[in-house]
This record gives sequence, C-alpha cells and structure tokens, in this order.
Amino acid sequence: MNEPHRWTIEALERRVQDLLVANGVPEEPSEAVAKCFVMADACGIHSHGISILPAHIERIKRGAYNLAPRFHVIKKTHAFARVDSDNAIGPYSATNCMDMAIKNARLEGMFAVYSMNCNTYGPAFYYTHLAAVQGMIGITFCNTPAAMPAWGGKEALLGTNPLAIAIPGKEKGPILFDMATSKVAKSKINEARLAGQRIPDDWALDQHGQVTTDPEAAIKGLILPMAGHKGFGLALCIDILAGMLSGAAYSTDVKKFYSQESGCMNVGQVFVAMDPRMILSDEFYDKVDDYIARIHATAALPGQTPRFPGELKLSHYEKAKGQGIEFNFKAAEKVLEMLKAE
Repeated sequence: MNEPHRWTIEALERRVQDLLVANGVPEEPSEAVAKCFVMADACGIHSHGISILPAHIERIKRGAYNLAPRFHVIKKTHAFARVDSDNAIGPYSATNCMDMAIKNARLEGMFAVYSMNCNTYGPAFYYTHLAAVQGMIGITFCNTPAAMPAWGGKEALLGTNPLAIAIPGKEKGPILFDMATSKVAKSKINEARLAGQRIPDDWALDQHGQVTTDPEAAIKGLILPMAGHKGFGLALCIDILAGMLSGAAYSTDVKKFYSQESGCMNVGQVFVAMDPRMILSDEFYDKVDDYIARIHATAALPGQTPRFPGELKLSHYEKAKGQGIEFNFKAAEKVLEMLKAE
C-alpha cells in the first residue's frame, strides 16, 4: 500500500493555484477553483476535490473554457438577477454568482441568481457554505448532463441534478445539506472506477438496462434516481428551474463534461441567499443552535450522537486544519504527482 500524502490546506491551495496558472488560467479564477476543490478534500469529499483537476486541465488545454470571461447581467430586479457566465470554469462563475446573491440579500432580505452558459461547479455545498459563514442561509441547485432515466424509462433524459442548503447557527453548525437526486453522484462512480472498486448493485444499470456493479458499465449506462419516482420528480423540477428558466440547456441538451467536445456545457445554476436577521431576527441563530442540541440529545445508545447534515464534513475540515489533508487513494495519484512536479 502506498504511503499517504498529507498537505496543509494553505499549501495545497497554493500548489493547485500554481498548477492552474501554469496552464494559462489567470490568478483570480485559479484561486476560486483551488479554494473550492481543496475545501471538498478537506471536508472528506474526495470525489469532488483535486482528483478531478486533470480532467479540468485537459479541458483547459483544448480551449473548452473561456479563461477570461465577462460575466453579463442580462436582467436584474430587487428579487433576482439572470446572468450569462460566459463559459467560465465552473467554480469561478459559481463563486461570483453566490457572492452576488449574498451582497443583494443584505439589501433585500433574499436574492436569487439564475446563471446560464455555465460549466460543472463541483461540490455544491461549497457555495452554500460561502453564504453560511457570512450569516446567510445559502441554497444552490443545478442541472447536469443526462445520466438518469425517467421513472420507468430506459434512456438517459435528465441529470443527477444536485441540491444544497446551508443554515448557519450562532455557535453550532452550519447545517450543510447536500444531495444528488440520483442514488449517488456520478463522480463517486468514477472514483470507484479509478480505485478499481465495485459499486453497490442499486446504483446503476448498464447499457442494456441490467443491474451492474461494474463502474465502467455504470458510466456507460444509467444512474438510478434516489427514492424512485420521488428522485426523478425532484431532478425534473431542478432541470426546469435551473436549466430552462435560466435560459441554459436542459434535459439531453446539456453537454457532457467527460467528452472531447469543445465549448460550454451550458449547465443552468441557481444561487439563493437569505438573511435570517432581516426575515426574523438574530434570534434565528440561537434557534438553530437549539435545534442542533435537540438532534444531539436524541441518541438511541450511550456514546452514539446523531449528526446534523454536514456535521461529518465539518469534523473532517477541523481535523484537516490541524493535521492537514490526507490522501491515500488511487484516484488522486495523478494530480498529486502533478503537484509534486510543480
């Protein structure tokens, strides 16, 4: 077994940013991407961290991203803005959109940003966390390339369309809810493929509609929706609200990330920020702390504490801040070698 690699958060962010700059990405978007992916790894979500950097760099090298985008506000009211993200690398445009939502929510109480001409933004919880650390409730959801069938269907019709919500407390939290509308995010299947592992038999179907535990066959086939028709229905609504309503692509028109096509995926993304102080009062944060305390008090067995959504991520993050981020999995080998060579 290979010895684990350990990086401090700050050092890894610098090396990732340097690697991106060396591949032609300007400082500002490089910093946004580095912070996003390293945060995912620090929180233990390695499927959405630096292991996917090589795929992004490959897209950069063939000109699939606009590395000097001009974010254009198509329409803006007191309640929302519709933005053209101009084929920017995903975490850069998504960070800008959430920043816009936060700034306007401070004035209006809540604000939504609908964004078109986007690319995949990686870990959805990262953007809601940006809102939570500023005392805001953050929400984001987006559509993705078609990988799931309609309930009872046999063809890929809609994506695994994630939804994330962050709710800050005063001393506890924030609550970080993050889910795909599929049984599992497609990146986790790819992580299993890279690690040479099988997948559970309820995650996916192969190209022939048969249950498979082979990640290669699953990637070529169909991912199943979570909770059957309920997951399909939620994914469908996200596809319409994030894709169609923003002016982006939807259903089978969203371009795939892992393809040789150049140009924008044209994913549709939504970012919402809500200021609980304006809607209720500062009392909201105390109430969230109380809610978390109630969750922790419901243990079924001694020494077993129920967790709120995102608590494990926050625990990993606190450990990473003190001890660094540990990598000991095959999926990250390529990018770690790239970083060491820089």
